[in-house]
Amino acid sequence: MSKHFDIIIVGSGVAGLSTLLYLTATEQYKKGTLSIALIAKGELDQTNTDWAQGGIAAVNAVQDNFEKHIQDTMVAGGHVNNINIVKKVINAAPALMQDLIKWGIRLDKKIDGSFDLVKEGGHSEARIWHYQDTTGHALQETLVKETKLVEKLVIKTNNIVLNVVKDDNDLFHLLSFDKIAKITENLSCSQLVLATGGVGSLFEKTTNQSIATGDGIYFAQKLGAKIKNLSFIQFHPTGLYSDGSISFLISEAIRGAGAILVNNKKEPFMELYDPRGSLAPRDVVSRAILSEMQKTNSKHVYLDATQIDPVYLKTHFPNIIKNCFEIVGLDLFRDLIPVIPTQHYACGGIEVNEFGETNIPGLFAIGECAETGLHGANRLASNSLLEAIAFAKFAVPLLLDNINRLNSSIYLYTHQLPALKIIDRSEVQRIISETAGVTRTNEGLINGLHLLRQIQKNAPTMETRSDDENFIANWENNVILAIGMLLLEDAASKDKNIGVHYNLDLV
Repeated sequence: MSKHFDIIIVGSGVAGLSTLLYLTATEQYKKGTLSIALIAKGELDQTNTDWAQGGIAAVNAVQDNFEKHIQDTMVAGGHVNNINIVKKVINAAPALMQDLIKWGIRLDKKIDGSFDLVKEGGHSEARIWHYQDTTGHALQETLVKETKLVEKLVIKTNNIVLNVVKDDNDLFHLLSFDKIAKITENLSCSQLVLATGGVGSLFEKTTNQSIATGDGIYFAQKLGAKIKNLSFIQFHPTGLYSDGSISFLISEAIRGAGAILVNNKKEPFMELYDPRGSLAPRDVVSRAILSEMQKTNSKHVYLDATQIDPVYLKTHFPNIIKNCFEIVGLDLFRDLIPVIPTQHYACGGIEVNEFGETNIPGLFAIGECAETGLHGANRLASNSLLEAIAFAKFAVPLLLDNINRLNSSIYLYTHQLPALKIIDRSEVQRIISETAGVTRTNEGLINGLHLLRQIQKNAPTMETRSDDENFIANWENNVILAIGMLLLEDAASKDKNIGVHYNLDLV
């Protein structure tokens, strides 16, 4: 028999936990007439949110206004953003910040007690609320703490969802696997919220946590939801380069504070590519870095933070200072930081409306796995945490209105463990990274898609046993392969360059 809930949320980052907190603040939950479960793939803090450095964009300064933030968002997104969504989210941002403050989030303040807002690439004004260079950790910590104060919550950590179906009674049935106890469980719900984060594990080098394998997009597509602009993958220009790998993200906020990009001759170069220099949008900066690396035959460029006031550098970027020293032995007060672009954020995903609902009634997607229309073809820095909190709040009225009370009795559903192919993750990652990176070509996309299809066709089938230690890893590998093919198909279908999609054959 299934355990039934009115609402199940899959994911424990800012999108999942914010949705949970907004729902548990309603009268229905307080009266005990609303049942909710949250499923987390790892521990509650094992999320991309926890690793976010920059901050949350919201208008607050006297010289700033909504129109400026809207315009900055549209410019970064190549003007293919949904203008109504952009306006809705940005107009809601100040009130959302007050929600976070009410929940107790730590935010940096100036000596006079006002909030210390900073500037990042693509922003015309300083509007980034932050806590040092670990805003995501501060946010995750706050949400987890608030969640623990709520009574009667059902939270399942270290659980991975293996299957989702929707029956003729409009109920969703989930097969969940407890990675610690090694047991499966059947769950059902009237409303399902996918808040599963990004697709970083499709790539060889990423700023994402290893659990970001595109699970939510995989399930949404299986259920018939529309997937849009999956190939709009944002690469962060400044991943710390260490022995050929990416070991740490250098926040864009450090460029907002005055750090500049220089080549291996220690020459500034960004002004040659864009008048905004080192503070141009991420897609522009990423392509410029690759171009400069090619020109100078180098494996990376440098970020020069030595001209930032030492006191400001120390107080605002302690985590970056610490990691650069521990990982590569650099002293940011004297040394240049070797950096290279790395996969960072999925701007596309599961298409949703202004309330976060997909074309499948009762199925919602919130956060990075969703395509809301806010980001367009390229996300403006620090709009992602904002988007997740905004849609968590936007979704609540519709989530409450559409609960299927008539079918809330418990139904029996027998899940079959998915049949899996034995997939070499590193090979799939190599193909996707080489063909769907910062720059792409028609030939590369076609060949990459062909190679992935051949892998799927020729890979041997593994015996399906959930107690096999390789089962979960290989399940993720199958998801990565499936999402990788969707990504390359979408990229190959684009007939013009815009935002983060840059096909050299379309120039």
